[in-house]
Amino acid sequence: MFIELHGDAVKEKIEEYIIRSVEEYKGRGIVPKLAVIRAGEDSGQQYYENAILKQSAAYGIETQAINFTSNISQALIDVTLQAVNEDEGIHGIIMLRPLPASIDGEKLRTMLNPAKDVDAITDISIAELFTGKEDAFFACTAEACMEVMHHYGIDPSGRRVTIVGRSLTVGKPLAIMMLNEDATITVCHSKTPKEDQIKACRDADIVVLATGMTQGYGTEYFRDGQIILDVGTGTGRDGKMHGDLDIDEIKEKGEITDLTYTPVPGGIGRVTTALLLRNIIKAARR
Repeated sequence: MFIELHGDAVKEKIEEYIIRSVEEYKGRGIVPKLAVIRAGEDSGQQYYENAILKQSAAYGIETQAINFTSNISQALIDVTLQAVNEDEGIHGIIMLRPLPASIDGEKLRTMLNPAKDVDAITDISIAELFTGKEDAFFACTAEACMEVMHHYGIDPSGRRVTIVGRSLTVGKPLAIMMLNEDATITVCHSKTPKEDQIKACRDADIVVLATGMTQGYGTEYFRDGQIILDVGTGTGRDGKMHGDLDIDEIKEKGEITDLTYTPVPGGIGRVTTALLLRNIIKAARR
């Protein structure tokens, strides 16, 4: 049996809080506002940005989309980030990653105003994750994975969890979050040999795919009875949006018949965007 863990029910609970909070702030003359910075034409980033803009408008949150071509200069993006940092009308900032290879993303990360760091990539946000500070900013995609598991009654305690991907926005913070809930963690990445990655995935009870390799993980990586949290977004072979999980190949091959997974679209991404906007409320309060 294939079971899909949809994000809509999780998102609805978060939405209720956001809507109440936006109304409260507007009553005080404050309109929560988010700046979205994107460089390049990555399809997954464009999909995420569009989702942010659409949901923000629905909740009454203002957004400013700042888009650059992939050949943007370091100097221009530096100046742009500094201006947004200093703009008192903007409460939160998200820089869609990865940035073009020519851009020093580490420099931008350290430049970002921690009080506006709604995607939790600054040193202060990372430290607050490690120390478990209440009401801190947490990496939205990583937190979305936890929210989905909690909603569906999936307890990571004592379970083997393999995370494929070690980014600052997903793999690394999610490993800490899972560890904080007593899971046993394995993290794979681009330098992990394929045979080791396959073994780590097949041995796990819960697998998180966060690589951006659209439809890159099929039957050979999995076994019956697993839970797959698919974080990836990209354009698949059919020209439609898909995740890292190649669920079409798995169903067609027929070797696996019992799998629980988050669909793309409609899974982790739905919750991620809602959590990002919830962080805007936290930022406005700060």
